[in-house]
Amino acid sequence: MRLSRAKGGSKEAVEEVPFTAVDGLSTFLKQKGNTLLVKGYAGAGKTTLALQLLRELAPDGSGVYVSSRVSLQKLQREFPWARLGKKGAAPAGGFTDLRLGSPSTVLEEIVGAITSKRTTNSAVVLDTWDGIAKEMDPNERLKAEKMLIAVADSHMARVIFVSEEPQRTTMDFLVDGIVELTREEKYGRVLREIEVQKLRGTLIEQHKYLYTLKDGRFTLIPPYSPAVPSGARRPEPIQDSGPFASFGSAALDAAFGGLSKGGTFVVVYDERVPYDAIRLISIRAVINALNTGKGVFGIPLPGATNSELAEAVRPYVDPEVYARCLALGSLGGEAEAGPPLYSINDADPRQASARITDIVAKLRARSRARSVLIVESVGTLEALFASRIDAVVEGAGKRAGAVRSSGVDAYLLLIQHDSPIASRILAMSNRYLRLITMDRSVVILGEKPASPAYSIDHAPDDPINPRLTLIV
Repeated sequence: MRLSRAKGGSKEAVEEVPFTAVDGLSTFLKQKGNTLLVKGYAGAGKTTLALQLLRELAPDGSGVYVSSRVSLQKLQREFPWARLGKKGAAPAGGFTDLRLGSPSTVLEEIVGAITSKRTTNSAVVLDTWDGIAKEMDPNERLKAEKMLIAVADSHMARVIFVSEEPQRTTMDFLVDGIVELTREEKYGRVLREIEVQKLRGTLIEQHKYLYTLKDGRFTLIPPYSPAVPSGARRPEPIQDSGPFASFGSAALDAAFGGLSKGGTFVVVYDERVPYDAIRLISIRAVINALNTGKGVFGIPLPGATNSELAEAVRPYVDPEVYARCLALGSLGGEAEAGPPLYSINDADPRQASARITDIVAKLRARSRARSVLIVESVGTLEALFASRIDAVVEGAGKRAGAVRSSGVDAYLLLIQHDSPIASRILAMSNRYLRLITMDRSVVILGEKPASPAYSIDHAPDDPINPRLTLIV
């Protein structure tokens, strides 16, 4: 079983991947005679999902799509990829229009579709079942539903019922499986979820997933998984564009506009966001800055070491540039990481701040572009100077002012959303974006300026390259 999953930003970059990404559903749908109820609000993508399931369950064109509300012509216009009504492609003419039928004639047509030779061991979609069932007496509806389930089981046909009834109905208790399409608002954006509520005889380890309807397809957003560095290649440098320096990723630049020269950019992340996802943004920016002739000063995320940061960068930049133009703030007790380490583990945070200012000046002088990217983890500085937290804000403010005065440097700050100084750090930013987790996926959205929501993970063929999928 396969379901569309995003591979990139364009329509051509959409691939089909195993439906096993929705936990247990592939195993469930392989069992002939199983019935599935697809529920959801209007516009959730139920028809889109049903069409994709039918196409995958019946690739030989043996499936039947029974519609009580939409004409074949309209479906063909909205879902040309489904190849509705075309010979040799599911449903290959197996379309039944029951919009004007009475309950009795509708049931006859449905039973006929399930029991016909074309659908034996195949699939039937009823879209929507509640549109038909609401015209029946409650007792008659229950009898009809029991009959349809029994007929599907005896003829080994997989039947997918589509419903817009959010409340529980008799059908919920009769079908073998239920998935519901829901929505949740986060920071002013609507995020879509598919929830697996029941799959009889099948283990469900993860019951919710994000999805998008980009390009008119039901596209699953899989859980985030850490990148495996092997196979990564040195990225082509992306030069500055007008007043912006690049993140080192065309996708990030297009979505969020790049790093302002003379500006401060903040990445706010929640406590469940994997550090690998944050580093997809920061490390890529560091690599690109070095490869475009800039100097870089960095302070690692809490719990990370300078050695880890250095090793994440080293394979992708020229060795001479790596040694001359990269400097890291050291908390002490570390072996030499490769690039110069400068201690910021001072009793007085103002002294540490002054040392960072001095380091940045030296890097600017060494760099070919005569500019510097500063990447700092605010959480690391907070942990180091917990008793002098106001001085941390003061130091960041001075560096933001110096960057603004330079007109060429860029300042990238990483901060956890519940930091006690988050609001003050954000107040000094020109731009900021937010990273959150939902259903084990990582979602990224611009807050200043506002942007749509995207999922972020790494490209399978280039694990240090962030891949964004627009959530529609």
